[in-house]
Amino acid sequence: MSAEGADREPAPRPTPSRPLGGRAGRRLRPRAAGPLAPLAPVVLLLALPLAAAVLRQTACLSTGWAGRTPLWRQCASPLVADVTGADLGRGLLAYLSGSVRVDEPVVTGAVHALLAGLAPGEALVQQRWFLALWVLLAAVVLPALVVAVGTTGRHPAADPAVFALSPVLALTVLLAPTLVPVALATGAVRAWSRDRTRVAGVLAGLSVLGGLPAVVVLLALLVVPGPGGREAARRLLVAALGTVAGVVAVVALLDPRTLTGPVVAWFEEGSGPGSLLYLATLARHPVGAGQVALVAVLGLALAAVLTVLAARRPRPSVGAVAVVGLVALLATGPSLAPAAALWVLPFAALAGLRWRDHLLWAGAEAVHGIALYAHLAAATDTAKGIPPGWYAIALAVRVGALVWVARQAWTATSWEQALPAGTLARLPSRRPVENHGGAVGSAAYPPVTEGP
Repeated sequence: MSAEGADREPAPRPTPSRPLGGRAGRRLRPRAAGPLAPLAPVVLLLALPLAAAVLRQTACLSTGWAGRTPLWRQCASPLVADVTGADLGRGLLAYLSGSVRVDEPVVTGAVHALLAGLAPGEALVQQRWFLALWVLLAAVVLPALVVAVGTTGRHPAADPAVFALSPVLALTVLLAPTLVPVALATGAVRAWSRDRTRVAGVLAGLSVLGGLPAVVVLLALLVVPGPGGREAARRLLVAALGTVAGVVAVVALLDPRTLTGPVVAWFEEGSGPGSLLYLATLARHPVGAGQVALVAVLGLALAAVLTVLAARRPRPSVGAVAVVGLVALLATGPSLAPAAALWVLPFAALAGLRWRDHLLWAGAEAVHGIALYAHLAAATDTAKGIPPGWYAIALAVRVGALVWVARQAWTATSWEQALPAGTLARLPSRRPVENHGGAVGSAAYPPVTEGP
């Protein structure tokens, strides 16, 4: 190498230009869709059953919810009628102080009185405003229920579309304040699945104060095995009992009859429409109120036993276990109003009830609802009603459909995880030939059947 070449420095290499902000895809990444994004179309589907429920009330919007006309037009709603009939328009303070009496549990009665007190006007105007406020409440609570069903863990077969498109919603959501405790119970199941046991206990306790069926849901949470074990179940139970005790203590200081009134009515009223014991009334041999209460208590015990047995099956889910217990409780209760079906709906969606079974059940609910209006209307005008025998058939069909739903939920408590692709699950654990006497390769597993 020459001296000139040795003294010459190597030329610097050109630096590759980089785009502003760094290499593409390094800092700016596409935002992933959140877990709620797939549920947005399902939430929009709620507009269909909610609109159908409102359309069913259009006849009463012009004539009111009093008298026999709502029965003839099949738009009667105890939820709206009690605003003026039970004087709930006086508001929440009047209800809690005992000035207003209504045979509802304290949570549903409080929500009912709160919205009725916010409705302006009097008589029919007040009822219309209350209906509008309740529809707004349902428009908030129902999407929350869809999200709860779609995001609840440890329920691999949950289908929120079954809940969002259910005809049962159109039949029940504007008939009674049952939506409130049902939403609390469903929220408790979701919180439990997220290992928030104390939150689940508080929600379950409030739900128990809104309706007896919530006791079955609380029991399902306690007996279904979870990752937290007995310690998580203990925290859940303590939170639920503490919530119930706190609310009962506050309400009892204001007026104890607000708490005891619905319980006394439950024991003294006897069998009502929808109950299996009401079949005896239709046959002109009514069962006494004491016997009806005894059957209801035995039904609660039966629901508890079936809930525990369902929880002992392989891989149970809270939704499926709750459906089994709820159907046993509702079918043996003193009455089974059309709105009671709302208790089963979200847990049937969590259990993964198939559309075929769901539509069969919803059809039975629709038939019973129409027959119930016609049966009650026949008390004053037989030309606008049906004989007792026809209503007895509709009642039996409805209870049979509920039992079928419980049967499907019982089957769903033994779900198995799908095996991954390529898994040889059916191959025997031992070689079929242990002591061979044949040629070389005959003892191989799988056996060699061809030579080289």
